[in-house]
Amino acid sequence: MNIKKPVLGMKETEHPATSDAARPKNPSANTIPTEGYVLEIDGKFKAEYATSEEAMKASLELKKKYPQIQVNVFDAKERTRTLVKGAQQVDASI
Repeated sequence: MNIKKPVLGMKETEHPATSDAARPKNPSANTIPTEGYVLEIDGKFKAEYATSEEAMKASLELKKKYPQIQVNVFDAKERTRTLVKGAQQVDASI
């Protein structure tokens, strides 16, 4: 009783058209950034932004959506972190 099963394969899907909104650059996991502002989520660098306002806005949105995570904004030039706690922030140096 040999029954031949169909071969499972992946279908090619179409990728949606790219939007005009610029996505943040994701930094390498094993290097410390040297310029810009980087979101540090639970101790890991995740997204890089050109200005502190963009980084702070993104961190506040994340903190509002996921209040249990620890979010810092890392200033690569000054090498300082700003801890984000909901609507208030606390500065901290390395």
